[in-house]
Amino acid sequence: MNKSKFIGSTMILTGSIIGAGMLGQPMVSAACGFTWASVIMFASWAIAAVTGLIVIEVTLALPIHSCSFGSMAEQTLGRFGKVVTWVSYLLVLYAITVAYIGGETSGIINAFGSAFPTQIPHWTVSILFTVILGSAVFWSTKATDHINRSLISVKGFMLIAALAFIMPHVDISKLIDSQNLSTQSIFLWSAIPVFANAFFYQFVIPSLRIYIGDEPRQLKWIVMTGTTIALVVYLLWLAAALGTIPLEGDNSFTSLARTPGSSVGEFTQLMIHILNNKWVTTSINGFANIAMTTSFLGISLSLFDFLADGFKRPDTRFGRLQTAGLTFIPPLTIALFFPNIFITAMNYAAIPIAVLSLIIPALMVYKLRKHPTLKSPYRVKYGNTVFFVLILTGFALIALSIVNNLHLLPTLK
Repeated sequence: MNKSKFIGSTMILTGSIIGAGMLGQPMVSAACGFTWASVIMFASWAIAAVTGLIVIEVTLALPIHSCSFGSMAEQTLGRFGKVVTWVSYLLVLYAITVAYIGGETSGIINAFGSAFPTQIPHWTVSILFTVILGSAVFWSTKATDHINRSLISVKGFMLIAALAFIMPHVDISKLIDSQNLSTQSIFLWSAIPVFANAFFYQFVIPSLRIYIGDEPRQLKWIVMTGTTIALVVYLLWLAAALGTIPLEGDNSFTSLARTPGSSVGEFTQLMIHILNNKWVTTSINGFANIAMTTSFLGISLSLFDFLADGFKRPDTRFGRLQTAGLTFIPPLTIALFFPNIFITAMNYAAIPIAVLSLIIPALMVYKLRKHPTLKSPYRVKYGNTVFFVLILTGFALIALSIVNNLHLLPTLK
């Protein structure tokens, strides 16, 4: 086992999962409470781990440089499956990339803008951010790995610091309220799509396979380790937030829900106000900015390899430059000129995410096992019943997401 690549790949996967969106999870889970939120989180983790192992099985059945989601879908599901996969993949990953470019641009300007005598134009920061991090992806997965390790280390320190300042203020009675479990359960449905999307990482597995090589055991442990780290971090953050901010009152989740246009920014400001600690501000803001950066690296690396395989670009400097253009120019252009288009699209991202993370992997492995020539050196210990359940779960998440976006599910008011 190459321990260095194992650690680096685990960090890439973990960084892809844990983004700044984690900070907003308590907003959607406050009404259902910590107990129900933990149940949903464990279920989401288990499903995501299984689908990750399924993607490993399918990707290992293809040649190492033709193992992207597009190639897997084409070989197992045919032309229609390939088209659905391409549309879903590009829609989600371009949308998330646009969101991170815009979010990181605002974060950098807010953090460092006061250090300069004149205001820095947004477009300048967006271009510099994309070019600097995009250069690492263009150069190699190894370069991306090393930059990501450094950022993950700082990100981990910031998170540990934030939790260290918050945990002494946690009121356990806010977390364990068994008397209200039946009442809280009606709020589960609006939280389920958010938590299911919190473990969206399957897109990065083909890139890790290219980096690691044909090592089923390593890939399996990368998936299990990375997703478990994310689960622990999510649960700690939920405990910190739900145990600190009251559900009702003047400075509470209820008052936040009644504030027009409330966002993650307002939520973190509420926590900072309650704790009255400037170090919490520094650590949370630092974590959010670095979380967007590490997620950007994992997503753009996956998008890069997907497009290189899809357009059959050679692994030469010129070929990689072409792929880099396809990877970064479209989202950067949209972030500069049409950001609201993809912000709106992100509200419905749960639909293509469910397709990519649940429905497509289950269908691919089902067809792979019936394929006359394609065989994988790794086989998940699950059969058609599990695959069928995953497909049904995917369609259920799509339905829940649509109903939720129509504001038909119970939420905190």
